[in-house]
Formats: sequence, C-alpha cells, structure tokens
Amino acid sequence: MGGSRSSDLVVRFGMYELDQRAGELRKDGVRIRLQEQPLQILCLLLDQPGNIITRKELRQKIWPSDTFVDYDHGINNAIKRLREALGDTAETPLFIETLPKRGYRFIAPLDEKITVTRIGNSAIDSIVVLPFETASSDPDTEYLAIGIPGSITHSLSQIPNLRVISWKSAARVEGGVADPLGIGRKLDVGVVLSGRIWQRGNKLRLHVDLLEAESGEEIWGDQYDSDLTELFLVQDSIACEVSRKLRLKMTGETEHRLVKRYTENIEAYHLYVRGRRWCEKRSSEGFRRGIEYLRQAVQLDPKYAAAYAELAQCLAVPCYYGSVDPNEAYPKARSAALRALELDPDLAEAHAVLGLILHTYDWNWSAAEKEYKRAIELNPNYPISHYHYSYFLVESGRYSEAINEATEALSRDPVSATLNAALGFVLLLARQYDQCITQAHTAIEVDPEMTLSYLVLGTAYAQTGRPSDAIKAYENGIALGGMVSYQKAFIGWVEANSGEPAKAWKMLNALEQDALTSYVPSMASAFVYAALGKYDQAIEKLEKACEGRETNLVFLRTWPFLDTIRDDPRFQKIERQVGLRM
Repeated sequence: MGGSRSSDLVVRFGMYELDQRAGELRKDGVRIRLQEQPLQILCLLLDQPGNIITRKELRQKIWPSDTFVDYDHGINNAIKRLREALGDTAETPLFIETLPKRGYRFIAPLDEKITVTRIGNSAIDSIVVLPFETASSDPDTEYLAIGIPGSITHSLSQIPNLRVISWKSAARVEGGVADPLGIGRKLDVGVVLSGRIWQRGNKLRLHVDLLEAESGEEIWGDQYDSDLTELFLVQDSIACEVSRKLRLKMTGETEHRLVKRYTENIEAYHLYVRGRRWCEKRSSEGFRRGIEYLRQAVQLDPKYAAAYAELAQCLAVPCYYGSVDPNEAYPKARSAALRALELDPDLAEAHAVLGLILHTYDWNWSAAEKEYKRAIELNPNYPISHYHYSYFLVESGRYSEAINEATEALSRDPVSATLNAALGFVLLLARQYDQCITQAHTAIEVDPEMTLSYLVLGTAYAQTGRPSDAIKAYENGIALGGMVSYQKAFIGWVEANSGEPAKAWKMLNALEQDALTSYVPSMASAFVYAALGKYDQAIEKLEKACEGRETNLVFLRTWPFLDTIRDDPRFQKIERQVGLRM
C-alpha cells in the first residue's frame, strides 16, 4: 500500500527545493517547469534518499493499472526530463543514480525538510467530501467512487465540532465533479476533499487531495496503491490524515470512533454500499433491491451494525410511501434496528430509525423524540436524523422548528434528492405553498426520478388553484413507481374538487381493484371520499387505517386534503388514538 509521500514538506538539496504540497520544483527560488510524472518520481526518490527505487515500484506508483503504455519507455523518458530539469546526467550523476536493470536512487545530501502551514494555526471546522472521479464505467468502480467518500464522511462525522457535508453523485458530471473549489465556496466550508479512483481487478489506486476552499491551495495530497482487500486500511488512513491536517483536537474515544470499522468483510461492505444507493432512489424497485443487498450484507457479516441500521431504514420508509403493510414491515425493521443497537449502542443511524418506528408505528411521540435527539447528539452530521425529526416536528404542528430541522438536514447533504424533496414536504405541511413549489422544482432538478418531489409539487398546485398542473405532477410521480396509491387518490381529490365527481369515483374504483392484488392503504380512499363529500365513508376508511396502524395517520393534524372533516368528533378521536390530540 502506498501513502508514504510527505506532501506537507519543502525538501531542499543544493540549489534546489521541492515544495511537495504545491507540486513545484524551484532553483534559487525560481520555479522550474516539470511535468507530472517526473515530479512524482522525484517525490518518490526524495521520500527514500539513498535507497533504491525499482523500476517496478515506479511503474506501479506512477502509472495506473488501467493505463496501457510502454512502461520502460515512459520511465526512461520521465527520468531523462527529470535529469534535464536538475542539470544532471546519467554518466556523472549529482542527484539521481542509475542502477542498471534495478532502478534509481537519490544520492545528494538533503539540506532540510521544512513543514509548511499555509492556512494558519487554527483548527478548520468544516469540510465537504466529494465523490471520487473515475474514468471507468464499471459499476463496481462507480459504487466505490461514492462508497469510499461516504465511509470517510461517516468517519469524519464522529469528530465533535466539525461540520461535514456530503456532496453525492447528483453533483457529478461526466467522469468527475463540477468545480470542487466552487462547491466548497458555495457551501462556505474551510476545505474540500476530492479524489480519483482507478480499479483493475483486485487492484485499487486512489489519489486524494485536501484543498483550502478559498485559495485552492493544497493542504495535503496522497496516492494509495493497494489490493481491494486493503480498502478499509486506506479509508482509515485517509480519515486520520485529514483529521490531522485540519488540526483537530480529539479525545481517545473520538480517535477510536474515527477508525471504527463496522465490518472486515469487503464483500459485505460492497453489498452495503449498493443497498444504500438503491434505497436512496425511494421507489418501490429501489426499496426492494436495497433490502436484498442489505440482507445479503448481514448474512455475510452478522455483526455488521451499520448494515442492520440501514436495513431497518429500508424496511420502514416504504410504509410512508404506502407501498407495504406496516404490520409486516415495522416488526422486521424494529428487529434490525435493535440488533444494530445491540452491536453498537452509540450508532446514530440505529437511534434515528428506532425513533422513526416509535413515531410512525408505535405512536409513542415522547420516546420517538428522545431517540431522534439522541441520534443528533451522537452525530450531528448524519442528515437522516434531522430529516426524520423534521417530519416529527411538522406533524406535531411545530412548523418553524420543522423547517429549521429540514433545512439543517439539507445543509449536510445539499444534493440529496431525498432531503431536497423532504424540505418541500415540510413546507407543504406548514402551508407555505409558494416556497414549497420552488423547493419541489429544485428537488426535481437535483433528481428528476425522486417520486416524493412530484407528490409535493402536485399537492401544492392543488392548494393554489392549479388542478391540471397538480394532476400532471401526480401522474409523473406514478410513472416513476413511487407512492402510487396516494398519488392516485390525490388525483381523485383534485378531480372531485374540480367538478368532475365521475372521474373521482372512477379513481376510487381503481384503488379498490389495486387492493385485490397489492397492498393499498385505507387512508388513500379517505382523501377521495372527503373530497366527494362522503364524510361517513371517509371516517370509516380512517378508522380502518387506524386499526391497521397505517403510517400516514401521523399527518392527520396537518394534511390539507382532510380539512373538510377536521372538526368531526370521530376524526378527533382518531387523532387522539394516534397521539396527535390530548
């Protein structure tokens, strides 16, 4: 494994000095132009002065394994250019000696190595971690390009008082990331961590750079060459090195959590990363595939706490979408969450999902709030805790707090489609419709396939007198395969309120037909009956939903489509059963 380059040093020899962080060779203070490969060779030689660096080592460290070149010619050419820059010769070397058929070594004495600090001595309190660039279209490499930064983000999030922002794949452009420094400045962070990844078979090469966002100067950079089985060591090394470069003071416990591994099984880790990526799609297919991968992960490693917590999340969240029976999903989710907490009582992800279960299935609001707050206390950088807690707050009628919490969640992961849509959802329930519409459009720009964005947009349109736009938005959401029953019901609500009751009745019939072959929440039909003025039937559906502990009953207090029956004593009785009314 690589990683020996000391990029925070200026190395002086004779009239020359090499600033490894800036990547500059100077002679008597004047910069000498030197291409990347000769510069990298010089760095390697200066790392081990007097020692032989073999041609094989140079090939492995300088040229990615997926690069097809004439290595011998490339090395010879790079050494020639390096000697030209140093005024050196192979016949009478002053700096670089050739050992035929073996390699090279640096033979001149080093004057000194000076540590250079460019951004002051105070600790840096904020960082954005970008997805790694990759030139490969291989799905495994693509997953690693997101998964490795995700793991580093999780590790850095354990450090108190460090604001860690994840910038996920939605920000990526062809083969890379759009303007890393621009992203850092936009987010007002101190530093940006970016990288590039190459993979060939079981071999992995990572190059990472830590840049000051404002000036663009490199604080640290390194290259790691390893087997795929050494990936966890590489991730630990990067997280530790970044924390040191940020000059952060850590307790022994924090240092332990910084390099804590939830699995030593690389295959289980890959399955975990895939599972998370699928669950983030928030579609029926995404949840199904995510659960499959996560179950395989915990089968391979039954002590993988993070995978159990993510599995619990992936089992529970579809209940919000009305796509699964909560009485089947929540017990499984609870089992996974409790297993995660058994393995790691301080895992924020497990506390957050347990809070979700207590909140949306048990209707134990006080216990749920404690779990959400505990999750945020353990890891303020974990955005999903803030996200679920914002729903809890808005459902409780604590609108300002909810908007603040949803905004905080989004600030930790600004290009998350889920969190952009979630802020729109909170604004919807707070009845700030104009802001909601703007935010829903932002969410759709981030990811046009996030179904929740269309439900939010459609409902805001429905409440602002734009029925045709509302129906179009709902139809777009249905086409993506998410929240289908609810979006069909909302189309029925719009039609009933637009003077087309026949179409609304037809939609009710469609929901009944769907229920013959798949799960359809009773609450969906309640919206349409309420819009048709059939209040008794609407209440009956809500009572049936209460018996089935349907998840979205937690929105009874705030969902605008139920305003016509809100004063009915039977409605208020259901609110009390759900814990929304004293």
